[in-house]
Order: sequence, then C-alpha cells, then structure tokens
Amino acid sequence: MVEPLFLEERRRNILELLKQHGRVSVNALSDMLSVSTVTIRQDLRALEEAGLLERTYGGAVLRSSPPPIAELSFDTRREKSHAEKDAIGRAAAALVQDGYAIALDASTTSYAITPYLKRFDSLTVVTNSLIIAQAFLHTPRIQVLLPAGRLRRDSVSINDRPETLPNINLNIGFFGARGVTLEAGVTEISHEEAEIKRTLIPRCILPVIVVDSSKWGQIAPYTYQAAPDVLRIITTDKAPVELVEQFREGGTVVDMAAVR
Repeated sequence: MVEPLFLEERRRNILELLKQHGRVSVNALSDMLSVSTVTIRQDLRALEEAGLLERTYGGAVLRSSPPPIAELSFDTRREKSHAEKDAIGRAAAALVQDGYAIALDASTTSYAITPYLKRFDSLTVVTNSLIIAQAFLHTPRIQVLLPAGRLRRDSVSINDRPETLPNINLNIGFFGARGVTLEAGVTEISHEEAEIKRTLIPRCILPVIVVDSSKWGQIAPYTYQAAPDVLRIITTDKAPVELVEQFREGGTVVDMAAVR
C-alpha cells in the first residue's frame, strides 16, 4: 500500500502537476495521491484561496490572473485588521523581559509587536524581516540579527537560506500565519517563509503563534507547525470561540486580547 503524503507535500505535488499539465481532476488526484476525493477538494479550495489555482467542475486549472494584491503587498496586509494586530502586539510584548533573545518572523502581526518592544533593555531580536530590522534602527539597546539570503519583495524579507539564521537559544518567538485549523495546523502561503519559521521554532523555549481573527479556519498551502505541537496562541476576542476551544481542548494556551 502506498503511504499517503503529508499535507504540505501533497499540495506541492498538486501544484507541480498543474504546472506540467495545465489542469487536474479530483478523481485522478485522489487515485494518484492515495487520499479521498473530499481531501483533494479541501486541498484545491485552500490552494484557490491562496491564489495559486482556479477550481473548475471536477478539478482545477492554473490561474488566469495573478494573485490578489492583498496577498502580495506587506503594506496592504499591514492595514488589514489593524486594531486586532495592535491588541496582539501589546499582549505579546507582555511576555517579554529585559535581556531576552526573541524571534520575530516577517509577518505584519509580528511587526505590530515592535513598538511595544522598544522599552526593553538588552534585547536580542532574530528576524528575517527588513522592515522589523529597520524599526529598531534607532534603538541601540536592542541588537538585531539577520540571516543571509535572497530578498523576497512580497514580504520585504530575507529568505532562501534558513541555515544562515543565527544559531542561538531564544527565550520566545512570535510567528504569524495565513491560516490556523485543527486539521492542517498553522499554515503559510510562502514555502520560503514557512522554512524560516520551521528553523526558528525549535530554537525557542516558547514559540507563540500570533494571528488575528481572520486567520482562524483558513488553510494556506504550507504547514509549518502541526496543531498538537502548538504551545501558545495570541489572538483577539473577535476570534471564533468554537475554533479557539478546539485548540484549548488539545492543550494549547490561547490568549484572547481585547480589541480597543
């Protein structure tokens, strides 16, 4: 019997088949990847929401137009759910102490934490975000460490070489996401950003997922942390309670910050 692929690998295979053939069918993918047609339809729905394909009756085709600008522009995403991200930023910073070494990924939610970190002394921040690094340019008490690699313009971040991230122990790390579900875990639209997160998370004593209410119930193509491995999530009081409770029942601590 053929061993089923992991979710991320399966969706990568679907996209590769689309590039090769221009279209795919649900039934053919189900047979080829050894999963149910229901699972394939969920995959195609998630990939369509991520702007990577267009679903058709019985299958999918390559997109005929580029992904929505909101998925590509850091500035556009930064303005979405602004009040929620600010509330998350305040709650996240409350977990930090002077002298900590912390990770901040290149998400707009992690960026929302930066104004609340500038009051701390002797912080070390590891990030692949050029915008976050620039935010600390005039804060000499905070040391910023960056990886080497290729510029990813969509997120204004450095990617492609996660092995060059500083190999240090981190007290806490904050990681945004494009989707959070019990079945797919914590997911990201970019393979490169997902790899950076996967590299940083094991170095953190406490990795924390930071997501606004719009990310709950969504699935992006690349899982970077399975649901049972999530120790803590900071979200807001606008998050869907039933989905939050699913994670709490699994042992995850979920903080719901009040939105002003």
